[in-house]
Amino acid sequence: MLEKIFIFRALGRGSGLRTGIKIPSSGVPSLIPRSIKPSISSGFPLLFSTSPTTATSSERLTSSSFTTPSRLQQRLYSSSTSSATSAGFSAAVEQALYFRPTTWFLSAIFFTLTGAGYLIMSARDFIAYSDEESLRNFQPQDPKQVEVEEYINSHPLTQSLRSKPEFTESRPTLKVNEPYRNASLTSGALAGPGRIVVPPYCWTEAEGRSLVSILYLGTDLCGYPGLVHGGLLATLLDEGLARCSFGALPNKLGMTANLTINYRKPSPAETFVVLRAKTVKVEGRKAWVEGHIETLPKDGEEPVILVEASALMVEPKQAQFLKAAVAVP
Repeated sequence: MLEKIFIFRALGRGSGLRTGIKIPSSGVPSLIPRSIKPSISSGFPLLFSTSPTTATSSERLTSSSFTTPSRLQQRLYSSSTSSATSAGFSAAVEQALYFRPTTWFLSAIFFTLTGAGYLIMSARDFIAYSDEESLRNFQPQDPKQVEVEEYINSHPLTQSLRSKPEFTESRPTLKVNEPYRNASLTSGALAGPGRIVVPPYCWTEAEGRSLVSILYLGTDLCGYPGLVHGGLLATLLDEGLARCSFGALPNKLGMTANLTINYRKPSPAETFVVLRAKTVKVEGRKAWVEGHIETLPKDGEEPVILVEASALMVEPKQAQFLKAAVAVP
């Protein structure tokens, strides 16, 4: 007679009982309590084993009433079900809150183009005046400015530069449109009485070969009393060397990639100074420039070099688009 062995384990608290019961193949014996007969509601997973013989119809009926341990376990243990649900919820939240790499890349492109467009539109009228117009855009307002203007215009160096056709004269800070001047460092915060008293004069040689600028430094630009702050001198050299390189670059626009400063002498305040720069090497979008600031000599005197600098200027890859929107100062 075909016999079947049911092995079941009670899952009550602290229970680890295993019981083997031989029963006839005719069905489930009555000695098994009704509460632990194989059903989904019993709460006791049963392992079913049979010999490799053909099962009778009652056996098939009995086996069909069993639920496999894995499925039954998923139903009985709520912790597994809640863990899976929690994991699914976490994945959904992550997918909602975080972008895929492609989305990040496309977003970066979008915001870059938007920012570039805003920059171009806002800079469209930044440079409003030509070189010639900048020379007429300043009228001295006080006796000190009148004195400084007259001294620069009558100096032999000024007369010499104005006689050379290869040089173009301008006052770069006066080429900036009035609404933007206060936001520009050299035409706003550093300009005026006690600072850079009058807008600097500038002479630029064709094709960015060289540049000469004359300016007067007042008493309010000092670090130690009576000595001009080194940071101001670095700012002047940064702008002067960059402006010198513009003519040598393909789209006449460059930005400072590297600037090296060497201070040689203390720079006294209330002094006329000359900034000189020259382009020494050009390779594609790169230009190497050297320069220095020296005193403006009086008759029979030699200039004194106060600070020296060298710089690498690089034209942005987007310069051709910026050139169409904003004039080069």
